[in-house]
Amino acid sequence: ARDKVYVLRCFLAMGGKEDTLRRGYYCKQEWKYKMRDEPSDNLAEWLGVTVEGGRVTKLTWPKHMIGVALTGTIPAEIGALDGVPAGQSDLRTLALGNRQTHLPQ
Repeated sequence: ARDKVYVLRCFLAMGGKEDTLRRGYYCKQEWKYKMRDEPSDNLAEWLGVTVEGGRVTKLTWPKHMIGVALTGTIPAEIGALDGVPAGQSDLRTLALGNRQTHLPQ
């Protein structure tokens, strides 16, 4: 539940829209991004969010996926996507635009 709050805060802080994050998904059959009728509360269903073992491990938010280029500073909340023990991050990849940032483990 805590990861949901931090992912949403990061997305909004960089100019993303909550509706896009919670309703968007990739339709493999049609090879395109679409929008659900209703927003999802399941973090693993959010657009560009990969969850493994109950933790966020990857955020992928390029412009072609979300419709806008995210701008601004990556907020400190990104560091809150951490596991146990304190300070050990489960987030391994942050992909924004044409660049991917691999975070130290």
